[in-house]
Amino acid sequence: MSQFSVFESTETIHLPVHRVWELLTDWSAAPLWMPGVESMRADDPQLRAGTSLVYRIGGHERRYEVHELIENKLLVLHTSQNPDGLSYRYDLLDDAGQCNVVLQVSIINPDLSVEECEELAQAVSADESEILDRLKAYAQLAP
Repeated sequence: MSQFSVFESTETIHLPVHRVWELLTDWSAAPLWMPGVESMRADDPQLRAGTSLVYRIGGHERRYEVHELIENKLLVLHTSQNPDGLSYRYDLLDDAGQCNVVLQVSIINPDLSVEECEELAQAVSADESEILDRLKAYAQLAP
C-alpha cells in the first residue's frame, strides 16, 4: 500500500493512556473534538479491525473503517469514500503516567498525481491540523 504523508502531530495529554483511549474511542463524543463531525457510531459494539464507524459531516453520511487496533496503544482508521482515502494513525505512548498521542495522517493508495496529492494534503491539513489540540482540550475537561 502506497501512502502520501499529509501531516504528523504530537500532543501530551495529562491523563493515563487507558483514559485517553476511552475518550478517543467514545464515538458518541466525537463531535466534541473532531472538526465538523455531527455524530458518530460504530456498526459493531465490539471494537476490532474491520469495524465501521458511521459519521455525519456537512449533512452527509461517511464511514471510517478500523484498519488496525492494539487496545490502549494504536488505532488506525481509514476513510472509505473513494480509492484515494485517508489514513488516521493514533499512537498512544505512556510517559510517566501521562499520554503522548502521535497522529499521522496520510493519503492511502493514491491514484493521483503528486500535485493532486499535495493539494489534497494542504486541504486536509488546513481542516484537521488542530485535531490533537481539540482532543486534549476535550480529554482534560471530560468527566
